[in-house]
Amino acid sequence: MKFTAPQAHILAVDDQEINLMVLERLLAPSQVTLTTATGGQEMLDLLCKEKFDLVLLDHVMPPPDGLEAFHLSKNLQGNLNPDIPFVALTGNDIRAEGCDPSLSPREATRAFYKGEGFADYLPKPILPEDAEKLLQVLLPPEKIICQEAPADSGSRKTGLFARIQQMGLAGEDPAAGQGSQAGQNSAAAGGGSSAGSSYAASAPGDSAPSGPLDIARGLTFSGGDEEMYRPLLKNWSDAYMENGYTIQKSAKDGDLNAHRIATHSLKSSSRMVGAVRLGDLAEKAEHAARDGDLEYIQANVSALLEEYGKAVEAASQYLAG
Repeated sequence: MKFTAPQAHILAVDDQEINLMVLERLLAPSQVTLTTATGGQEMLDLLCKEKFDLVLLDHVMPPPDGLEAFHLSKNLQGNLNPDIPFVALTGNDIRAEGCDPSLSPREATRAFYKGEGFADYLPKPILPEDAEKLLQVLLPPEKIICQEAPADSGSRKTGLFARIQQMGLAGEDPAAGQGSQAGQNSAAAGGGSSAGSSYAASAPGDSAPSGPLDIARGLTFSGGDEEMYRPLLKNWSDAYMENGYTIQKSAKDGDLNAHRIATHSLKSSSRMVGAVRLGDLAEKAEHAARDGDLEYIQANVSALLEEYGKAVEAASQYLAG
């Protein structure tokens, strides 16, 4: 990593344990102190108990979601951190009404969150180099200790992303196009009200994977570190029964909000471990839930869960190897 910040204190908020695990491992080389919270109310409580230098805040969570919790923090009695920067974490591209149509999805999403008062945002799945650059900009300068490059480094790149570049994967951008055009206050990315509706999922890359699990892509989001990737993949696999039950039950009961939150989380975590096809199906289900298309959800939930099972089976085979 290009710097360390052992005196810095960061609060990371996400309702999914696997996402917090990723952040812990990605930020470990910086030596920052990381405190985690699994919901908006827990974040608000911590802001009144400890001092932080930065908050990394997931947007889509059970109420209060990240956006609601962020605004609540601004008028929070006893807040010890009234002026620290907040960074939104999201797997969605958000284009607010009236946004410049010439902006790219990422530029439009950044404009949306900055308009809400955030310092910046990180797209999920989080790329190591994106996290590194953001910390270097937003942490207090006096807490950053720059690292000298090795004398023999030549033109080689350093930092969290170096290992994956050396693996020959730097030619592709695994995060390109992974956000959706959906989200609160976003423009519709597709839809309809019939079971045959086609919800456009964002492109996972130049070509779709031939199997349910793309190990190389999953390793990309772990900085090419298999020791980091394997426990993340296991954690993702272990959540299969609980997440599958929630997705199936919410579809059966017509609970659109629960289905939207569950499929949103599945979308991000699946893409992070390399289950790209599953991530795309989860995104379509998320869009349908957002649009109130229960018919589409109930007609396609079996295909979603079948692909989920195939990806988990592939993960189990890899972990057993």
